[in-house]
Amino acid sequence: MKKTIFRWGIILSLPKIILAATLSNVISLVDNAPLIKANNAKTVAYQKLYEVQKSQNYPALDISYSATYLKDKPVLFFANQSFQIQSQNYYSGSIKLSYPLFTGFAISSLIDKAKFEAQKVALQAQDVKRNMYLNIVALYGTALSLKNLELSEKKAYNATKKSYTKAQAFFALGLISQSELFRLDASLHEIQAKRINTQNNYNIVLTQLSSLLHVNITNVENFPLTHELSLEKLTQDALQKRPDLLALKKSLHVQEAQITLVKSTYFPTVALFAQATQIGDSAQLNGDGFSNKDRSAAGFVVNYNLFSGFKTTNQIQAAKAAKLSTLEMLHVYEDKVKSELKQSYLNYTSLLAQKKSILAQLKSQQSYEKLIEGKFENQLSDADTLSRAIAATAMVRASLSAIESKLYISYAKLLLEVDNTSFLTRLKGQNND
Repeated sequence: MKKTIFRWGIILSLPKIILAATLSNVISLVDNAPLIKANNAKTVAYQKLYEVQKSQNYPALDISYSATYLKDKPVLFFANQSFQIQSQNYYSGSIKLSYPLFTGFAISSLIDKAKFEAQKVALQAQDVKRNMYLNIVALYGTALSLKNLELSEKKAYNATKKSYTKAQAFFALGLISQSELFRLDASLHEIQAKRINTQNNYNIVLTQLSSLLHVNITNVENFPLTHELSLEKLTQDALQKRPDLLALKKSLHVQEAQITLVKSTYFPTVALFAQATQIGDSAQLNGDGFSNKDRSAAGFVVNYNLFSGFKTTNQIQAAKAAKLSTLEMLHVYEDKVKSELKQSYLNYTSLLAQKKSILAQLKSQQSYEKLIEGKFENQLSDADTLSRAIAATAMVRASLSAIESKLYISYAKLLLEVDNTSFLTRLKGQNND
């Protein structure tokens, strides 16, 4: 029984195994990644701090009970005589209600500042997730490119193996020299070595992807389809939705709230209070025999600072300077976002053109390989020419696979340079298609 429980404990402690993962499946695992969980917890913490500040808008209700035991009786000396003026044991119970009627907008400023800070942290968490999506797509694309490269090398190996078998028959009939047979055999070993290297690199990238998501991914599937994109629309959406840009705008709001907070010290503060209090010389609070037992009261407190050594003036100037700095950074960052999108879009269109070119090359090369294979079978071409033709086709297939991966990575990057929703919506829509 203990051994069974132990085995189940080991199984449950292992990361989830995904045998064949589509990009959509992999992306859906991001929320369980340790880095994302950490940032989500930070977001919750700042939201709770915002709730703490909001509590200052409500009245405070306190209850207290105290007991004091004096060493000596409290007495008053007069004309060489002593008179006890208070009980030696003093008990007090109180319920107090207080409310800050006016604080010079300090409380509202603190609440606004906490709200903007919470929103800023939430946006920063979205940006962390955005960057993780970018890393995942890049790793996924690299893995898929290596997988397709290995398939291309496998096709080249099978084609060479087929030609090698025919060459053996030709050699047995004395139709070709042994050197031609050796060249094909060498090509087989070379292609096999490349396949092993590609398989190892593929597994390395899968390990990196698994580590990032804390799951065990053993295979990847093809990318979804891409759709036409507009640079103007992408730029417009990015300036309105991109999380890191919005987080910077929230920093500007935080600075504005800080200025209002500092200015609040120019105003007086007014607080109201009401309390129900009773005293006594015992726990029953029935009075002490010297004064009234009911000490209930109501009142207000006004506080106004007349001079603080120019502290408030300097704090306001510092807050305004910080706001100006953030505003300038915001303008610079908006230009950076526009520049990044334009560069990414130009790179994307270049990759589209390269894909068309490689498709044409592949069609031509496959036709040439078929021609050389036919010539070899009819003794019109040697083994060396055939090996080069097969290798050239394999290289073009590999180039096509690489460019297709780069193309989707570039496509996803463009969407993620807007925001997470733009990418996830397209990904979900493609899966439905």
